[in-house]
Amino acid sequence: MLFDIDGTLVTGPGNGPSAGVRAMGESSRAVTGVGELHTRVEFAGRTDLQIARDLLTQAGNPSPSPADVQKLIDQYVTLLERWVQTRRYRTIGNVREGVIALRVAGATVGLGTGNVKRGAEAKLRSAGLDDLFDLELGGYGDDGDSREELLRIGARRCDPTGALPVIVVGDTPHDVRAARAIGAGCIAVHTGSYDARALADCGADVVLPCIEPSIVSVVRAMLMLR
Repeated sequence: MLFDIDGTLVTGPGNGPSAGVRAMGESSRAVTGVGELHTRVEFAGRTDLQIARDLLTQAGNPSPSPADVQKLIDQYVTLLERWVQTRRYRTIGNVREGVIALRVAGATVGLGTGNVKRGAEAKLRSAGLDDLFDLELGGYGDDGDSREELLRIGARRCDPTGALPVIVVGDTPHDVRAARAIGAGCIAVHTGSYDARALADCGADVVLPCIEPSIVSVVRAMLMLR
């Protein structure tokens, strides 16, 4: 089981931009000298590398180098680790109980997130979920430019044999399409920017309101059909 983070496990404080969006906005301004770039770029379902590259492009750099992108990412993570102290992330639904129920049922649980690893750790710690996941089991935004790449890497870290079925849990069409691209099943939760119809229409196997302990029975039913 590979879980997305933003909009799936956690959300911002509910009164304005999240710590991650603020950190991206401030870091892009610090690096480029151009403000409000974050209002011109899609965040939901994107990897940090994709977001950073788009921010630099919006600032007038049509072909950002890997060094340009990494400079922005480094600044972002530093600012994120500060912002989460005052704009803490909140869990969505009964994430803790749901993940624990999956693990008790025998699932190998990991992360499949567009966040770079340090960013993922900061967000989970902020929401009090850092003890729930082994950060060595998963794929991150610094593992690959696309979600497909990071999900493949995350699946292999969870199961080096490649023998186990993989199910991705996310909240955007990007998660669904990436799961399909690697041959995985997909549970979508309509807890973020997309409603249940949009997630079903793009090919999610199951759409849930949020993560609850009942996800175990959903996974069992999916595995019987595969």
